[in-house]
Amino acid sequence: MKRTALSLQHAWSLDDWQALADGKARIALDSDSKLRVVANRQALMARVERGDVMYGVNTGFGSLCTTIIPGEELQALQANLIRSHAVGTGPLVSSEVVRLMLATKIKALCRGFSAVEWSTVEALNALLDHDILPEVPSMGSLGASGDLAPLSHLTLVVMGEGRARVGTQSLTGAEALSLKGLQPIVLGAKEGLALINGTQFMLAHGLWLSVQTRRLSYLADVVASTSLVGFDGSSAPFDARIHAVRPHGGQSLVAARVRDFLQDSPTFVPIKDHVQDPYSFRCIPQVHGASNDVWAHVTDVMMREATSVTDNPTVFTDGGEVISAGNFHGQPLALALDYGKMALCEWGSISERRINQLCLGKRGLPAFLAHKPGTESGIMILQYSAASLVSRNKVLSHPSSTDSIDSSAGQEDHVSMGSIAAVHAMEVMERVWTILAMEWMAGTRALDHSGRETGPFLSGLIDAYRAWVPAAQGDRVLADEIEVTKQFLQSLPIEDEDFLRFELK
Repeated sequence: MKRTALSLQHAWSLDDWQALADGKARIALDSDSKLRVVANRQALMARVERGDVMYGVNTGFGSLCTTIIPGEELQALQANLIRSHAVGTGPLVSSEVVRLMLATKIKALCRGFSAVEWSTVEALNALLDHDILPEVPSMGSLGASGDLAPLSHLTLVVMGEGRARVGTQSLTGAEALSLKGLQPIVLGAKEGLALINGTQFMLAHGLWLSVQTRRLSYLADVVASTSLVGFDGSSAPFDARIHAVRPHGGQSLVAARVRDFLQDSPTFVPIKDHVQDPYSFRCIPQVHGASNDVWAHVTDVMMREATSVTDNPTVFTDGGEVISAGNFHGQPLALALDYGKMALCEWGSISERRINQLCLGKRGLPAFLAHKPGTESGIMILQYSAASLVSRNKVLSHPSSTDSIDSSAGQEDHVSMGSIAAVHAMEVMERVWTILAMEWMAGTRALDHSGRETGPFLSGLIDAYRAWVPAAQGDRVLADEIEVTKQFLQSLPIEDEDFLRFELK
């Protein structure tokens, strides 16, 4: 597969990060970046040769920072750092996140403030080019001092150690490099610290969440629109004038989407026999829109971090200054990810409430959308299952960033826990996809029972869905159907608002 080459001299969009995550883009290293990196390395090594004492270059790490390391042990210092810090546990992170970890680390190193060898940058880029994906456990980082444990697992592979995925194979680092004709590297002064002292684990999760949430938010509006018609909801709460007097961008966008999705629907009209709809229908723009606005902010934070240098110490080529500071601290990402996972949780929470409303036997719908209520249970327990997922998400949405544990003998006495926020946000997002699939099942079943018309856009989507999951004629096992429905929603070729112009085939 031919991949798009992304220039380090240009700003990258979220679409570019998505292409990197999907393995559809590569990083084009260039001469300007090489000049910066080489000059920066020379500035550091001049100070090493003078015998200057610099944290992490010729000292121990953390609370061992007062231990001076002799010159002949500097390479061993860096190798030992990586090996001793590779202590991650738990499930492995996804291929997409690993690609983004590599890409964000390469981009940061190419800024020319980390004092690594150019050959080290090339070695990392070779992993990305050959799709050699280090196996990185999801747990082990405190989100300060950088993401030390996960980035150590990433770095082991360029040393010919650790483990990596190549295609469907799980190989040792040495085997993976050999398979692609690559050689392991030996890390020099400061290089190990530069590779693991950064926020790339949190950042990679944040970028991938931003990509996925852009799709999820759109489909949440599609699903809600389907349920709205199935429930015989009024169009009045989506009137553009309502949202003009409360001009939050996300709210107006959601209302406009629903109006577009339900264009030409004879059911979607303002005057109904019932005076008002429940909040879970009437307040779709306000609730979905607020989550949209949160993720616009989170994405902005992630895109800014993706242009940042977050290792320590920072080496400035002009003057050769080496400054030990705190750019590795993940608090900006931790707070954003906590904010984001709460917003994700709300998409799922209001979706489950709409499922519940569709079960109540109101608005001409049978109880639990069963064909023979009593003899059949319909989607009664589907709502239970959705409620259990919502409850789990509420627990995971407790902020991680308000926690901190003293580490490294008190030297690192405040940490962000942003890595935990990142992993939890991924779990919350996956459950929200499942809840939305459940609501789509309920909403389409409500349409089958009521005969209400959605208009051509949603009608075409539902027809496509019925090729995956046929309409229910009675009780049946729904567990597999939930997963198939989720796959259907995630398969839809959405490119922002262009989806409205997509013709189903």
